[in-house]
Amino acid sequence: MKKISGLGICLFVVLGVFTIGYFVMANKISYDFKTDFETELYNLKISSIEDIAVIYAANTENVFGENKDAYITVDTLAQGGFLMNNDGVVEDPRDSEKKLNDLKIKLTNDQDKITAKVLI
Repeated sequence: MKKISGLGICLFVVLGVFTIGYFVMANKISYDFKTDFETELYNLKISSIEDIAVIYAANTENVFGENKDAYITVDTLAQGGFLMNNDGVVEDPRDSEKKLNDLKIKLTNDQDKITAKVLI
């Protein structure tokens, strides 16, 4: 039987420690990359609705009247053909049973700069 030297034992222990460390860190890091795609898609949809609302306000007369603020709904954009949707229904990507049509959008015209914010 061959005798293992002290250096061989040290290398074996170091290799074991690095292997255990690798598996612990790989497990921890893998959870850091977990992405919630439904929430990301929802945020993108809200952002695009705000952009489309600005286009709607810029191309529609008398949206603001005498006020600098105006309110519309997502349904207004959907029914006006500004949103691509299924028969006027804007689905919530987080839950297909929910609809976004009732969300209000605040339009602001500040010195001919129009902004929109979906009120959640």
